[in-house]
Formats: sequence, structure tokens, C-alpha cells
Amino acid sequence: MLNDRPPNYLKAAFLNVYNLSLLGGAGLASAATGDWLIFAGAAALEALWLAFGSDLKPFQRAVREADRQEREKADRARVDQLMTELNEREWQRAKALDELRREIERDMQNNSAFQAILLQSELDKLSKLHQSFVKLATSCKRAETYLQAIDVRELERNLAAQNSLAEKTDQPEIRSLAEQNANVLQKRLATIKDITNFLARARGQMNLIENSIRLLRDQALTMASPAQLTEQLDDLLTGVDAVQQSAKDQEAIISGNLEPIVPVGESEEDRTAARFNRVR
Repeated sequence: MLNDRPPNYLKAAFLNVYNLSLLGGAGLASAATGDWLIFAGAAALEALWLAFGSDLKPFQRAVREADRQEREKADRARVDQLMTELNEREWQRAKALDELRREIERDMQNNSAFQAILLQSELDKLSKLHQSFVKLATSCKRAETYLQAIDVRELERNLAAQNSLAEKTDQPEIRSLAEQNANVLQKRLATIKDITNFLARARGQMNLIENSIRLLRDQALTMASPAQLTEQLDDLLTGVDAVQQSAKDQEAIISGNLEPIVPVGESEEDRTAARFNRVR
């Protein structure tokens, strides 16, 4: 996503197409004439350019704009790829949100209250909100797919069976294994609860983004103060960042592909079936 990472001005100054053309031309001229003073003079100019040119404000503005456009293009490509994973309903919601974002940008540019300030920061925040909506939607889809494949009641029955076995057996090894299995099952159930809670939070945050963007669409043309827009966008992004961190945690859990264990006390046929299911 768009971020505040500053570009490398010195690197940009060196890789500037005019700079490279000058160096290349000087090198060819020196090689063709045998006069290495040409290249030495170009090298001296190069040193001056790198020492002072990279600090010129107009050059830095141009570099920042080019860097912003490049990152925006990369972000858009990632969002477009994520949108291919969404179902039709979520895709339509994301598409409508992007259209609202464009309408808000247009109205902000036409609002006289905004003409005297730099709008790019606010435009970047709108883009980030749309990207966050898409990322949350894909995370929700993966979480829902994962939860649909889990039989919580079966896990709870297995947990009760392992606890009962640990209480009743008089064999230390069997008791230890049953307690270990019960501990794993409890962790799995807690993880499933965490994913379920995340899903509710993420869905709520998606609705908040959607409703807030629609409100901003209503207000953009007549908003009296730029501070109103900045405050609303910053509040939204703060909430989004918190949920996005939860999304990363849940993705790590889901990608870990926690497999069901085979509790102590099952028959050999049950163990064989469980192993077969895991392989399948």
C-alpha cells in the first residue's frame, strides 16, 4: 500500500536517464578519440550533480511524484489480483467502493475549500481505504472457508473423551497422552474462536469503511474545512490498521493448516481412517 517511505534521491539522481546518457556519451567519445580527459570531465560533472543535484527541491518533488505513481501502480496491480479471489457479491461491493472513491476525488478537486491545499495525501488515504477493504474481504473469504471445513462439535466431543480418559485411566503413559491431546484440542478450539471473532470484526470494519466512504461522498462537494476530511480519514485508517494486524495473525494460523489429532483410545481402524483423511 501507499506509505511514507522516502525515495532515495541520490540513487534517483544517478539513474536519471539524462545523467546516464551523458555518462555513456562521454565514455563512448573518450573511447573513440582516445582522449580520456573527456570522460574525466564528465566524471567531475557527475560528482557535482550527485553532490548538489539530488538536493534540489524541484528534482526531489519530481522523484517523489514518480515514486508515488510507481507504488500506486504496484498497489493497484495487487488489489486487482486480490479482487479476482472474491465472490460476485464482494467483488461488486469493492467495485462500487472504488467508483465512490473516484467520485469523491472529483468533488474534492471541485470544492473551493480544498483548492489551496495539497490534496494528494487525502487521495492516497482514500486509495488505502479501498485497498484495505479488498484485503479484508479476501481475508474473510479464507477465514470462512477454513471454518466451514472444521467440525467444532466433533472437536468438543474429542476433548470431552480425552478429559474423561485422563481421569479414569490408571496408566501414566495413557494419561499423559490424553492430557496432551486435550491440551492440543483446547488450543484448537481457542484458535477457532479467535478466527470467528476476527471474522466478526473484519466484517464490521468493512461495513464501516463502506458507510463512511458513502458519507464522505455526500459531504465532499460541500465540506467547509479540509480538517473534517483529514480527521475522518485518519480515524478510519486507525481502525483499519488494527484489524489488518489481526488479519495477518489469522492468515498465519490458517496457512499453518492445523490438522486434527487422533485422540488416545480410538481403534486402529479409526487411526487408519484419520491418517487417510489427512493425506487426502
